[in-house]
Amino acid sequence: MNHRSNSHLWLLVSIVLSGVCLGNAQVPFPGKCPDVQLLDSFDAEAYMGIWYEYSAYPNTFELGQECVYANYSIVDSSTVSVVNGGISGVTGQATNATAIAKVLGPGQLAVAFYEGQSLTNANYLVLGTDYESYAVVYSCTSITQWANIKFAWILTRERQPSAETIDVAKKILDDNKVSQEYLSKTVQQNCPQL
Repeated sequence: MNHRSNSHLWLLVSIVLSGVCLGNAQVPFPGKCPDVQLLDSFDAEAYMGIWYEYSAYPNTFELGQECVYANYSIVDSSTVSVVNGGISGVTGQATNATAIAKVLGPGQLAVAFYEGQSLTNANYLVLGTDYESYAVVYSCTSITQWANIKFAWILTRERQPSAETIDVAKKILDDNKVSQEYLSKTVQQNCPQL
């Protein structure tokens, strides 16, 4: 193996170890972001409202969170207000983060949680939804040409969705070759009413 290949391997190993050391860190993967099937059409208005997180890839911004939800509201024809919230599993205190999102295309949104964050690249892809019971959301960011960070969520309109609803959502992940191995089920019991 040549020196260049060794350095690429060490970079990937470092990224993986960083994720493991952080516990609930984003999930690193080798290679570039894969292609996924995007929606042909998207009804942003029907998508608005409260979605509960059924399961998600581990991530630092939800570390220790239970009762996780997202509330989307139309601001104007291309802008959406986002409130992500939950309950700290450690302190029991409610937490939330607000964001603004731009609809860039069918099921493609650029979500920004802090000032200066780009609203030109889609970082929130709705891979599938029936608007009434489930939504499958995906994001992938290439961090180098040899590694990427992925997020995946199954969102539902009910805290305790039916098995059939989850099966439909999981099939969308399978159809897009998005691994379910890293999905962690979110605690949605004994949660406050929204």
